This record gives sequence, C-alpha cells and structure tokens, in this order.
Amino acid sequence: MKGISLKRVRNLPAEDVTVADLRPQQIDQLTQIPGELLDTIQDVFAGTDFTSRPEHVRALLDARREVVSAWGSARQAFLEIGRALNALDRTLLTREEREALQTGFGRIFPFSAPVASQFRRVAEMIDSGRVALEQCPGSYSAAYQLALMPPEQIAIARQRGLISQSTTRAQLMALRKELSRAAPSTVDLGALLAERRRLQEARLRGLEELRRIRTRLREINRVLEGGDPA
Repeated sequence: MKGISLKRVRNLPAEDVTVADLRPQQIDQLTQIPGELLDTIQDVFAGTDFTSRPEHVRALLDARREVVSAWGSARQAFLEIGRALNALDRTLLTREEREALQTGFGRIFPFSAPVASQFRRVAEMIDSGRVALEQCPGSYSAAYQLALMPPEQIAIARQRGLISQSTTRAQLMALRKELSRAAPSTVDLGALLAERRRLQEARLRGLEELRRIRTRLREINRVLEGGDPA
C-alpha cells in the first residue's frame, strides 16, 4: 500500500482496510493521533514509502512522545536550577562572596557561570509572572532569549504566537533583531541596570585599591623619612 495517506487511514473504518494493509490494532492506534500531526508526517515524508509502513510510523510517534515528555522535563529542570541559584544568591551577603562564587562556579557546579546566569534570568521571568510556565519555550536557550526581552517586546512576541513551548531560539533572536532595527532608540532598562551595577562594583573595587595604595605609600614614606640613612 505505497503512499497511503495517514489522514485517509485515520478517517477509514477498520472494516474498509484489508488485513494485508494494516493490522486492526495499528488502525486503532493511528486513529488516536491528531489529524494535524498525521498531515505533518505525511508532508514531511512525501515522496517516500515511510508512511506505508505503519510499524515505522508508530516508531516515529513513540519517539516523538518520549522526546516531548523529556523536553517538558528539561524545561522544569532548568527552571528549578534557576530558582535554586536565585535562592543561593540571596544567601551571599557580601560582594566578596558573590565574586568568589562567580570565579569558582565551575568547580562546584556541572556548568559554567554564564550558563547559570541564563538559568537565573529564566527563573526570574517565570516567577515574576512575565511569562507563564506553560508558555515557556522548552529550550533554555530559547527561554533565555525571551527573558532578555522587555515587557513591550514580550507583548509583541505574544501577538505573533511566539510565546509557546515550541518557540525556538532562532525565532526569538530574529524577533529581537527586527525590533531593535525598527526602534534603535529603545532603551534596554534591564541591560542598563546590570551595566550600572557592574560599574558601581568596579568603582568600589577601584576605591578600595586606591585606599590600599595610599596606606602603603604613607607607610613607606614614614620608613624613608624616619629611617637611618647608614
């Protein structure tokens, strides 16, 4: 039965399909599949014999189910990781502690500090209510691109149907690029706040170093001015 339409099989009663074509249990299984998915499979494998082999179609559907399930688990996992890291950050009381964790992060955790930063941003986006967990992209890299967007860009993404589990990183990056070209003067407040925080911390480090230098210079001057020139 080369090139049979899956949609047709889905709509056929079991008695209209010969045993040589499909086993009854295979027909029953295929009738449980959404028509849109069957059409997609038919389109993807157009021109091949794949869809005429029900056992192979079933293998594809089984693999898809397992992947979708794992994909959802992965999303929950990176959200929990981000929440745990955000909770950890709240226990770090000093700048020195935060810098120490940043420097040695990869020695404690199984991923780098930059990746951890992405997890944190995604968790903050979900927990702040900007995007519902059920609508968060399944890939953490896609979810991170969404977390980088200010509210007005998220609203545009929602209008275009890009706030969903299946949204890809490439789609969101393309949207951000498009919006940045359309409104080059738009200010990314989140990025500016982060930059200000980094600069303030750098200034504090510089002031502390300057105080240390001045203290050491005074010590050296006292020794030189009061020492025995012998």
